[in-house]
Order: sequence, then structure tokens, then C-alpha cells
Amino acid sequence: MPARSPLRCLVCGILCMLLLSAACSVRRVTYNETIANDQVQFIRIGQTSLSDLVSAIGAPDDVSEADAGFVALYNWSDTKSAAMDFGVIARLFLPYAPTMTLNKAGIALEQLQVVFDADWMVRAYGFSRRGQEDPVIWFWPF
Repeated sequence: MPARSPLRCLVCGILCMLLLSAACSVRRVTYNETIANDQVQFIRIGQTSLSDLVSAIGAPDDVSEADAGFVALYNWSDTKSAAMDFGVIARLFLPYAPTMTLNKAGIALEQLQVVFDADWMVRAYGFSRRGQEDPVIWFWPF
């Protein structure tokens, strides 16, 4: 059996790595701008109105009526996902190959909730966030 040259092994290894990296995809989707805690420090309960809030951080995504008055919601998200399609390898040799994808996405919608009274003055506000110990992205789907 003839000995394999190191150059031949290197070329085969590089081709395999390029083929597998062609099957990888990473995506990031951001929805609205993040609202930080220091951006809402100006809010004073019973003194800040809806127009003050809108002029400082923009219009809310949703305003709904509640028993205590009205609730304004500001939503944002930073979603990341990763995938690997093993069907890419078969597409090089076959006329048709099914998609064989392993993927996982970390989606966490975050909110600023502001409660108003009937006169549209702030009664309460707070953030609804995921825990910081939760990873934003999980690659392995199992």
C-alpha cells in the first residue's frame, strides 16, 4: 500500500472543513431598540405623563386598558440562532438531497411595562426580563 503524502492529507482536511463550514449558518435578529434602566430614571410616579414618556423614549408598542387604568408596553428582543445542514454534503453528489438541519434559537422577548391612571399619569413601571444566567444561544438541539 503506498504511503499517503502529508500534502494530500492536508488538502483533504481543508476541503472537509470548507464543506462543513458551508453548511453552517448563524443569524441574529433584533426587534426594536433596547431600553436600559438609566433611560427611565426620569419617571416619577404621579408626576410623569404619557406625553413625557413618549417624548423621552418613543411611542409604546401597545397600549391596553386594564382595571387600574391603562398599560403601555415597550417590547424588544435580541434573537440569535445557529444551524448546521448536513444535507449540503449530499447535494454535491445527488440531484436531490433533503435538508438535514440541526438548529437551535434563543428567543427572549423583553418588556418595559408602564401603568397609567385615568389621567394618563404613571402609577407604576417595571422591566420584564429573562434571567442573566440563561444563555442567549444554544447550538445543540437536544
